[in-house]
Amino acid sequence: MESRFLRFVAASAVFMTVLLLADRDGLLQQLVLGAATALFLWYFARDSEVALRQIICCIVVATAGEVVLSLGWGLYSYRHAVIPFYVPPGHGLFYTLAAETARQHAVRLRAGAITRLVLIIGSANAALSLVFRHDTWGALWWMGAVALIYVSRNRLLLSACFAYTMILEWVGTAIGNWQWAAEVPFLRLHSANPPAGVGILYILLDLIVVGITAGLMSRKPAAELDDEQMLNAA
Repeated sequence: MESRFLRFVAASAVFMTVLLLADRDGLLQQLVLGAATALFLWYFARDSEVALRQIICCIVVATAGEVVLSLGWGLYSYRHAVIPFYVPPGHGLFYTLAAETARQHAVRLRAGAITRLVLIIGSANAALSLVFRHDTWGALWWMGAVALIYVSRNRLLLSACFAYTMILEWVGTAIGNWQWAAEVPFLRLHSANPPAGVGILYILLDLIVVGITAGLMSRKPAAELDDEQMLNAA
């Protein structure tokens, strides 16, 4: 694997842990943490082969999702802010991590084994969470995540995304940076903190980002052709 990628993973693990531990109330503190996350993402993204438009698209879509799921639906809430300023660039960071992981040659050679391992561990986690924590919501989400991974052509990306997400959720909820509602609003289904299948949200985010950016790229050549035809006609 690329040494740059390994540095990125190690630095991200340290940075996110320190960031979550440093998360505090107050506008100044939130501005500092948000700026630090954005700078961290920029530093590593500038040399990444992940397209900038994908990272920006991820941040925009994820922020909209935060507003809908947290503020609108009330699935979860943050301890120190309505939506902490580090969250939007943080989504961009985790998308870049998953995308970079999926393009590593050593990882791609073991794509099938990695996907199976994620499915096995995820299934075990969902089953245990359902039995011991009555996590009905997490079990349903996990089944949805499995279905999306199976039908996707980007199984490695989605598997990496799910693995990174679960680590983040376990750490963030353990420290107390955010908390999932024990009962899903309107649906009255019990949920663990975090739900076992919460990674489906990041899977959906990645699929939306890939879909939007692929759609934009597929239209770009046609637009350029139209411009060229107009120039020739002139």
